[in-house]
Amino acid sequence: MAAKHVTGILGRAITISCYYENWRYQSNVKYWCHGRNRSCNIIAKTDWPNGRISITENKTQGIFLVAMKNLQWEDAGWYSCGIQIPGIYSDLMFNVNLHISQEAVSVPGLRFLSLPKISCSGGSVTVSCESAQGSLPIHYTWSEKMPSQDSMISDTNKLDLHCQSFTQQHHQYYCTASNTQGTKPSEIVHVSVNNVREKNCSYRIQINSIGREYICDNSSTISPTTSPKISRGATRTSSGPKSVSKSYVAWDVIRWVLFTLLVICSVSVTMFTQKH
Repeated sequence: MAAKHVTGILGRAITISCYYENWRYQSNVKYWCHGRNRSCNIIAKTDWPNGRISITENKTQGIFLVAMKNLQWEDAGWYSCGIQIPGIYSDLMFNVNLHISQEAVSVPGLRFLSLPKISCSGGSVTVSCESAQGSLPIHYTWSEKMPSQDSMISDTNKLDLHCQSFTQQHHQYYCTASNTQGTKPSEIVHVSVNNVREKNCSYRIQINSIGREYICDNSSTISPTTSPKISRGATRTSSGPKSVSKSYVAWDVIRWVLFTLLVICSVSVTMFTQKH
């Protein structure tokens, strides 16, 4: 058996599940055909795929999966999950009506295509942008936020950040995904430039959803919420124990001085009394 009606998104893939009695039809050939009866047009079988259409089978669970990639409007219509039964005229078939629809893009996600740490050696860092949902094709652009009007800098889903191209200390970039159903911007990519020297150009990239940033001073990728560490070359100081130690020494000296004076006074009084 299979779902009677399924809906796929234009340009994307869909997987249709076809179930059968695993103890009875494990060794039978399964197929996917366009049509509702035995005279349908077979377009894929378990023993041969057909380009963007393929079948995988799990005999233990009694299921075979039909995957159709890059769905087009003309793919809509009636199909059948079929199981060949040798020796008789009628195969076991389950009818499926495939509908094609359009879908608005989702908020595009961002990810690093290269390790951000290479920014500390003057290399470029690439950030990609992609919507997980939405009918294809999807058009992507990258823009930089500006005080007066945002400036488009790329019409692809990849942003290449070159340290030498930065003109100020802080930059903000975002990606926009759009199709016929709508437009969605990504979150902001924050860039802070440490220095722009030709041979030692470095900068920090922060993307909040990824929850990680790169700080050249620490030479590692860390979470923004991580407790700050002491930078190399910094000295940790502590005034408490040292001040207590100095006070104790001073009091000890004063105590011995007073004791010595007391002894001297006592001896002097004794000698004066004996003489008189």
